[in-house]
Amino acid sequence: MKTPIFNFHDLILVLTLSVCLLLVIFQLLLSKQKVIASRLLSLFFICVGVSALCNLLLWNNYLHIESAFAKASVAWGISFALVGKSVFLYLYVVSITRENFRFESRQWLHFINFIVVIGLLLVGALDSERLRFTSPTQTAFSISLVNDFWHYLKMLPVVYAISAVWVASHYKKQLKEFYSSLSLDGPQWLMLLTLGFAINWSWSLAVHIIGQTAGTNTADSFGILDNYITFILVNALFVYSLLYAHQLLEPKNIVKGKVAVAVDEPAPELIARIQNGMDGQQLYLKQNLNIEEFAKHVGIHYREVSAIINKHFNTNFFEFVNSYRVKRAQEMLLDPAYAEMTILDILLESGFNSKSAFHRFFKRYTGMSAAEYRKQKSVSDTASVVNAKSE
Repeated sequence: MKTPIFNFHDLILVLTLSVCLLLVIFQLLLSKQKVIASRLLSLFFICVGVSALCNLLLWNNYLHIESAFAKASVAWGISFALVGKSVFLYLYVVSITRENFRFESRQWLHFINFIVVIGLLLVGALDSERLRFTSPTQTAFSISLVNDFWHYLKMLPVVYAISAVWVASHYKKQLKEFYSSLSLDGPQWLMLLTLGFAINWSWSLAVHIIGQTAGTNTADSFGILDNYITFILVNALFVYSLLYAHQLLEPKNIVKGKVAVAVDEPAPELIARIQNGMDGQQLYLKQNLNIEEFAKHVGIHYREVSAIINKHFNTNFFEFVNSYRVKRAQEMLLDPAYAEMTILDILLESGFNSKSAFHRFFKRYTGMSAAEYRKQKSVSDTASVVNAKSE
């Protein structure tokens, strides 16, 4: 009977490697994103693919690596891949959510992680056998070093994934500070994907800890699930890059700069100007209104407008404008003069440019859909007429 090369679960690593290679090609040929974002995502896919390959070579019991060069290559490959996927995922998320992103000194600092890894690999003369704790020349020092090395390689992705989640969350908040009309599908999916990687890599860290306390058999069982989750997330991230990433808006940094902002006690005159912009000029009726346009109409710097809305009205620009739009829609739905207008016409007339955004906001503020709201008014009017006649 022939000795098998792979078990069934190893195939997911082979599939992950194959898919990552294809995704790199597709990304380079089909991407509509910024060039720098596309390159960073390609590097991330390469690192995930290399990580899958090295995991297969490192932990597969049917493959026997004899060459010293091959053993060292596996150790260096998996180390660089684990660091690379962490750094490149984070930088990719930053690159698609920051205005005019480019590499600066603080971005280059992330690559210090590669220098740390090189130092540890050289000091410990680490190869695949030492990483598996099967080297015949293992010493107490090398065992301790390998333990610390694995802790570093497993913890680093978790730190970077959590940082990517924070960037995605902050980006979504920034959009709401700057725009009044936008689709949150892209930012929402970005946050869910980064959160998925954070959970996935946290699981990998947990598997590593379990392997040291509960034994390798238990860790292997949990590690198999880790491989499947990685495969799913990598494909989801690619789909996201094609469907949403190139559509993401680039908000200006509201808090950047040294403009005097009335935060503690906004001047009544400035508050009045903002309220007049909404009540008097009805600027909320302008679709795709952003805070810069609004600020020009009311004669206040947009950073100051943002600070006043946050402090005095206790909300952000996105919520502030759309609350006025909902009120306007409510008035139109109740007004007999607009009885012949469809709900689509009313949402457009009230400043919305998206049906999903309108229905989401309307239900949140009124507790019912626009159709139910109009129907309720119709039933109320009919009841009033019947009561009047009976009297």
